[in-house]
Amino acid sequence: MAGLKNKYMTMSAPMKAAFWFTVCSFMQRGISMITTPIFTRLLSTEEYGLYSTYLSWENVLLMIVTLSLFKAIMNLYVKHEDQERVLAAVCGLEFTLSLVWLFIGILLREQFAKLLGLSSNLVCCLFVYFMFQAVFQCWSLYKRYVYDYKKIIFVTLMYTAGSAFLGIAAVKFISPTAESRALASTFVIFVIGIILYASIFRKTKTFYDKEIWLFALGFCIPLMPHYLSEFVLQSSDKIMINYLCGSSDVALYSVAYAAGSLINLVTNAINSTFAPYQYQKIKSGEYQLLAKRANQVLLFVGVMLSGIMIFSREIVWIFGGNKYIESVDVIVPICLGVYFNYVFQLFARVQEYYERKLTVIIPSIACAILNLVLNYVFINLCGYQAAAYTTFTCYALFCLIHFLFYRKVCRELLYGAALYDVKGILLISLAIMVSGIAIVFINHILWLKYTIILIGLLVLLIKRQCIIDAVKETMKK
Repeated sequence: MAGLKNKYMTMSAPMKAAFWFTVCSFMQRGISMITTPIFTRLLSTEEYGLYSTYLSWENVLLMIVTLSLFKAIMNLYVKHEDQERVLAAVCGLEFTLSLVWLFIGILLREQFAKLLGLSSNLVCCLFVYFMFQAVFQCWSLYKRYVYDYKKIIFVTLMYTAGSAFLGIAAVKFISPTAESRALASTFVIFVIGIILYASIFRKTKTFYDKEIWLFALGFCIPLMPHYLSEFVLQSSDKIMINYLCGSSDVALYSVAYAAGSLINLVTNAINSTFAPYQYQKIKSGEYQLLAKRANQVLLFVGVMLSGIMIFSREIVWIFGGNKYIESVDVIVPICLGVYFNYVFQLFARVQEYYERKLTVIIPSIACAILNLVLNYVFINLCGYQAAAYTTFTCYALFCLIHFLFYRKVCRELLYGAALYDVKGILLISLAIMVSGIAIVFINHILWLKYTIILIGLLVLLIKRQCIIDAVKETMKK
């Protein structure tokens, strides 16, 4: 313990910040994992599905209302030395935009309710949430930039825990409805947002700065198609299921999606270190080492996903209970979609490294449009389960397109040199897909499934030292 403490004390501020942000991410997901089974049991499938639809609209409309202006802050810091003034000015612009939208939302709440498939009370919660989530996003990015990890972690965990546990209390003691759950979350972000706005504006006495406002608008508005395309691929399924099938099917899909996306807790932590590692190895020209490590990481992600797929029935039961058990069959395509979502990032980062922005945006828009079309056609024909398969198909195509652009970069800038072991990636990908197909068939034959699990555990037990040594070597490198 003394050695670990000394090692921690000698870490740089960026390293300490990265460590604590990873810990914070795990704690946030942990709170979510603890409270999700509670909400699925306290709420009916209709109400849980309605709240899941509410969250999906929350994600997309937040981008439209606030224009994601917080993403311009990093570029503004390159141009302006006074970071706190930049923060205050961007927050002033965010406040202005969200206040205008709040008046519009309240005035036209009945029309928005019909359009979004929500109640008028949920619509009001949405627009109040946007006003105060905007300042939280800006403030969080500023704190990350200056490595002030203590305050941001404290506030983030207060928001996550407060929203979750106040939501449980509201659903339990007020009414078991989506409105009670949303109102609790909105109240927590309202309190935090008021405090943040007051502290930011009081310190700098700045609200409006013409140069900063114009730059932020000019930077973010052209990128909106890309931001919206990412949303379509990640979250539009639930909205379309709500329109075409109803909120009960949204609840079934949401529980399956939450189970299949458990791996994101691991991949996000991996990316916090592996993404910089990729950049370093590309810069130094150590392509073979990069290819080897990329295959090791993909193999690790694949094994974790296989574990989620084979235990999908048990995970769904923990998250939702017997009333959600029919959603088990969509976890496999969800997991395969998550896998290809991770693979495409390997190729996309090469394009980002060489500043090929257009080749990042074009596939996003094309696959988002394809996803919407396929969802509309096949959800109507086959029900909510089709959304998992269409999303998997689009992510696989997304990955293929980025691979082709990656090859183009290699030909034009690296004289044909390969950064990754494409055959190795293909073999791992095929193995994951074959495993998924096999798990679909054995998932309902419990004696066969548990026999395979037992054999797998015995192999892991026998080969545990080899596995531990391999993991240690990869982590060390």
